[in-house]
Amino acid sequence: MSKIELKHIDKFYGKNHILKDVNLTIEDGDFMTLLGPSGCGKTTTLRVVSGLEKPQNGTIHMDGKEIVNAAEAHFAPPSERDLNLVFQSYALWPHMTVRENIAFGLNIQKLPKDEVDRRIKDALGRMQIGQYVDRYPSELSGGQQQRVAIARAIASEPHLLLMDEPLSNLDAKLRVDMRSELKRLHTETGTTMIYVTHDQVEALTMSTKIAIFREGIIIQVAHPLELYNNPANLYVADFIGNPRINFVDGKAEVSASGLTVNSVLGRMTFPADHLKDENMPQEASFDAVLGIRPEQIAINTSRQSPSDIEAHIYTSMPAGSETLVTVKVGGVSMVIKALGITHYNPDQVVYLSIDTTKINVFDKKTENLIKYSVE
Repeated sequence: MSKIELKHIDKFYGKNHILKDVNLTIEDGDFMTLLGPSGCGKTTTLRVVSGLEKPQNGTIHMDGKEIVNAAEAHFAPPSERDLNLVFQSYALWPHMTVRENIAFGLNIQKLPKDEVDRRIKDALGRMQIGQYVDRYPSELSGGQQQRVAIARAIASEPHLLLMDEPLSNLDAKLRVDMRSELKRLHTETGTTMIYVTHDQVEALTMSTKIAIFREGIIIQVAHPLELYNNPANLYVADFIGNPRINFVDGKAEVSASGLTVNSVLGRMTFPADHLKDENMPQEASFDAVLGIRPEQIAINTSRQSPSDIEAHIYTSMPAGSETLVTVKVGGVSMVIKALGITHYNPDQVVYLSIDTTKINVFDKKTENLIKYSVE
């Protein structure tokens, strides 16, 4: 069991307020990713959980046991937290073989030799690198070294595994392969994992939950698809998604039947049961922003419906399995992701079809989500 609860965590480095009243619950068995740009506080949060950093305020509980109470200056040492870490730099002992690197921590625990051998074999098998057991780190590629580092971490069978951007030093193909391995590892072991990255693709593909950070504050915690489909505000919407979401300014009006937004895309009406009442402005009319994912726009060379929107091709970029098309609508640029290889000429007239149930609407003033995407 490894449920972790962070409550009102504050961390300062001198006068710099790095973590600002962070509250986060990580359930047993979660693959929780801390996601955000560089300097947002995600690595500091990981170090506070691990015991490598001490917060100035707040408490942390692990399995109901208090491991941090800043007010009482109680900080359980890392050795008492039943966790292991995998760093961006593999941190392997260069003078030890793969077997010796993995056995090092197990021998400190004074485990019997046959148990050490079993765990080494099991960990290397999970990472599919058993054939390298007698090699030195210098004889391995970067991807192989990272697999060894992860094997060493899981060999101790920790209840909690912390990973700080472990794939950022790998090339694109190896990153994809390692994402698959880590996701499989989490499924097979059920170990609670906290994973730090600035790569949203890693977060979306591997996590059971994602916490979005911004300047030391957690903006939203949600399952990956919920985060993608219904970002809490414009910041999250803009950060998540590749290619990025399309934003279109509009003027909104609230009525008993729902919300109407006028923009260059025309007049769109959204029913009241698709709105987040707690975020709705008090004014009857206000500035709004439509958020439309590139794959939620269908593009055709002829009008298929009276509601289709006329647009003009700006650029068309085939990318093998998909084509990224940039269009102009009333002076506003929008990116469309079309499946397969298609070709359009610059300035060609096309027609766009948008499913309004999938559109997000944000209050431009507060930046909060006021209309959510409906499945």
